[in-house]
Amino acid sequence: MKIINSNTQGIKEAVKKILEGEIVFIPTDTVYGIVASPYKNKAIKKIFSIKKRSSNNSLVLLCSNYKMAKKYAIFNKIANNLKKKFWPGPLTLILKKKSGLKISKKWLSKNNSIGIRIPDHNVPIKIIEKCNFPIFCTSANISSKKSCRNIKDIVKNFKNKKITIINDGKTKFGLDSTIIDVTKDKINILRKGYINKKKIKKLGLLDYEN
Repeated sequence: MKIINSNTQGIKEAVKKILEGEIVFIPTDTVYGIVASPYKNKAIKKIFSIKKRSSNNSLVLLCSNYKMAKKYAIFNKIANNLKKKFWPGPLTLILKKKSGLKISKKWLSKNNSIGIRIPDHNVPIKIIEKCNFPIFCTSANISSKKSCRNIKDIVKNFKNKKITIINDGKTKFGLDSTIIDVTKDKINILRKGYINKKKIKKLGLLDYEN
């Protein structure tokens, strides 16, 4: 286990590992995440292995900005309203994916959709900018266990594992992102997180599935 700082050198080291096909534990605004290149299947498989999670599950694509995000997904009116209000931030949008994507499709949703988030944290943003492509991400935890919010949690859950962690202290929100599916032009909350239904309803978006 190697713990590195969130400074320029730490970011540089994390980017090098991602480009080489390794996984890295990084802080985000919500909880700590495990990230990998969307072009490195071996690294992606390692994410599922270390989490003890079924590879039938999909991964979220972290982007640095909307310009990057719209290269991978189709944003309808509801998605645009939600991202204007909550991005960057603790909201993951499930969108219809664009055709012809070169990233590994095996780890995306099977129903022609893709999960995308722009985090409100400089570490993942800087890593994505240095890589010059988005990164696959999932919460840093053993499957079905509570997500890690600090280094202490990671050390406890992943002790004796050969991993690299960027330490940036406790996360800002300490809760997982809210996941909303808008592929059917309605708001379908798949996972409750930091952004609750009350905050979403304030936008005046009335088309709810739940």
